[in-house]
Order: sequence, then C-alpha cells, then structure tokens
Amino acid sequence: MWIYFLGIGGMAMGNLAILLQSLGYEICGSDQKIYPPMSDLLEKNKINIYNGYSAQRLEKLNPDLVVIGNTISRGNEEVEWLLDCKKIPYCSLPELIRQKIIGNRDVIAITGTHGKTTTTTLLAYLFSFNHCDPGYFIGGVPINFPSGACYGKNNSPLIIEGDEYDSAFFDKRSKFIHYSPKILVMNNIEFDHLDIFHDLRDIQRTFSHLIKLIPSNGCIIANGDSMTIRELLPVSWTKTIFVGKNNDNDFIIGDENLTPQGSTFTLSDRKNTATMIQSPLFGTHNVRNVAMAIVATWQYMKRGLNIDLSHFKGIKKRQEVIFNDRNTTIVEDFAHHPTAIAETIHATKQAFPTHRLITVFEPRSHTACSNYFQEDFIESFMGSDEIYIAEVYRNKTQRLDTCKLARDIHYCPAQTANIDTIKATFLKKINQEKQVFLFLSNGNFANIAQYLKDSLELPH
Repeated sequence: MWIYFLGIGGMAMGNLAILLQSLGYEICGSDQKIYPPMSDLLEKNKINIYNGYSAQRLEKLNPDLVVIGNTISRGNEEVEWLLDCKKIPYCSLPELIRQKIIGNRDVIAITGTHGKTTTTTLLAYLFSFNHCDPGYFIGGVPINFPSGACYGKNNSPLIIEGDEYDSAFFDKRSKFIHYSPKILVMNNIEFDHLDIFHDLRDIQRTFSHLIKLIPSNGCIIANGDSMTIRELLPVSWTKTIFVGKNNDNDFIIGDENLTPQGSTFTLSDRKNTATMIQSPLFGTHNVRNVAMAIVATWQYMKRGLNIDLSHFKGIKKRQEVIFNDRNTTIVEDFAHHPTAIAETIHATKQAFPTHRLITVFEPRSHTACSNYFQEDFIESFMGSDEIYIAEVYRNKTQRLDTCKLARDIHYCPAQTANIDTIKATFLKKINQEKQVFLFLSNGNFANIAQYLKDSLELPH
C-alpha cells in the first residue's frame, strides 16, 4: 500500500511515516518547510519528500491513500484536488493510527497541557527496560530510541502521546478521542491552543469526552494536585488513581531533592510503602512526570519491576543540552506556555546553579503569539539573569506586545531583538563568564542555537 503524507514535516506525521515504512508500506509526502530534528530523521530513513504542494504532482503519483496533517487547511491545492476529484481516499493522522497501529491492542495514552512527550517517553523506556517490547508513538525525538514511533511486539500495549489538538480541518475532535485508551494518564489541564479552544472550560470538555471512553476494566492515573482535573474526576465507571504531593492522593510524592545531577524523591502508597526514585531529569515538573510514568507502569505491569532511569537520556528539544564546556552551555527547549517556561527556567537553574542564565524566547505557537498571556509571561521568566525576546512569529490581530513585555519585566534586564542581533550579541558574550544560553521555542528558531554551537566548535 502506498501512503502519501500531506504535511509530513510535523513531528507526529513524520514519526508515523517512519513507522509505517518499517512495516512495509510505501511512503512519501509533501510539506512547505521541514526543520530538524524531523528533517534529519526523514532523510536518515530515506523517505521521499516533495517541497511545496502540487495537485498535478499528486494526481500523477496517484497513491492509495492520503493522510492529511492538522496543519493543512482548505485552500491547499492538494486538498482542493482531493475534494474535487474524489479519486483518492483520505483520512486524518489519528484515524490512520487507529486503523494501522492500534487495532485491538491495549492503549496507554498520556495527556495534559504539559509533560506529554516526556512522560510518554519515560513509559516507553520503562516498558522496554522491563522487556515488554511495547509499541509507542511519541510526539518528539527520544534520544534512547531510533525514532519516536515503534510498532513493538504483536499484542503488546501501545503507549501513545494523547494530543488534545484537533485531528484535521475536517475533524475538529481532539486527536486522543480516536485512541480509546484502556489506561489514561492525565498530567495537567491548563488553557492552551487558543486557535482551537475558547477557554479552559472548553478544554475540560474535550477531556471529559475522553474520560467517558475509558472502560470499566481500565484506569485513569491523574495529577491529584490539579484542581482543573479534580473537577472532572473521579467517575463512577472506572478506577481513578491520584498522584501528587498532597496527602489526599493515592500515591504521594515526598522527600524531593533537586541537585545538579538530577532528582530524587519517594513515592508512597496508601499503605505507606515508600519507593525511592532516582531520576537524571531536572525540575519539579519532571519529578511529577517520572512519578506518573512509574505509577502507570505499575498499574499495567506489576510492582517490584525495575525502575532504573540512570540511562534515560530524554528527548530532543526538551531541556536538551546541545553544547557544554567549562564556561558555556547551550540548552534548547520546547516551552512556549507561561507555566512551561517557568518550570524550564527553574529546572535549568537547578542543573547549572553557578552559571548566569540568559533566556531567549521566540513567541511562535498560537498561544505564545497571542496577547492572552501578556501579563502571565512577565513573571514566567523569573530566575533568568538576562532575557531576549525575539519577534512574534505569526501575524495575529491580538498579538503579544513584546516591547511592553520587555519593559514590564522588572527583575532583570530584558529586551526585544531580531535574530541577527541575538547572534551578534551572543558571540560577543561567549567566554566572558559561566553562562547558560537557554533557547525557548516550539519551532526551529532560525537554527540560532545550532549557529551558536557551531561557532563555539570552530577551531580558535
């Protein structure tokens, strides 16, 4: 079967393309721009990619099926040709996952505004480490695995990142609705994706639809410290296990110790049976991600399994250290929501307590480009020693006022700057003292972090 991916450069689209090719499907696709790390992965797997969109080319190729990514909208000439001619069937990405990957397998879906990719990768790692040979589908590039998607052993569970974003222009349901999980992990719920949801209640509504799909022999593992989750749970038709720091949870996170080497904490159940956990990941938010992954693993498999995370290497662009020498460290992260930015900055300070932290933020996502979080962004950069705010990536009517944001940040120097200015300024700052350059963007940020890394690696 020949499958054509329209919008193949997206993280989920690219990972699914690679997975299906490994299963024997013939794969190709088109996109406007594809950035690392997905562009590197697609090239490594020798998947044929067409630059730009062409109805004439699609008609000539005549694939058996077209999967349409959720960034593709009406007006795209390949979409218009598909709808006009009705010669080739099409579907959304989550539909294809359900048809070709899920089948009758048990699904463990990891959801939430923050931490989905990390928690999903942790679960896949723990299952693999314990010889379960799971399938997994991760919306990122895990460093421990060859790619973000693997079919696994027949009849093994599928661990999947459950995205609340919509499925396609013709299917506005959240992607996770298609997955019908047996075990649902809910990390947190905050207002995000302003282009899709009207308000927090709207996001809670889509999660409530997902909760109704959990079978009676399934389970929901939820952040019990989140009031927005507590408003939805528990429910009468399936078991809920709450995980958190408060004493009213079923599993309680305690004795948290954050060091430059990572984190340690205890995870105690209702019987006060405590398990000591060591993690190489930084930050309080990652303590919670690890706890959720371990409880989900225990729930599906058994207590007493090996939960050694000493060789867990994380995910690209999730607090990824791409350069580190005696004086200079470069870190890339996906954070674009005020909460995620604050957590990432705190984690970076934990990892590098003796370094000055220079934070660089590109407002790129629909959430970050909007002025909805204009005030929230002010305090989210707290902990930085210097802040640079790049130009807003998207044109919006109610857009973030970056100049005002820079003026309102009162606790350290903050300024707006374009890419060229940032590059020139940072090159002058190198080796002045111990510094971390933290780049925050949910895109490639004009490859500025890589540019700085390459400059540092040049022979002097």
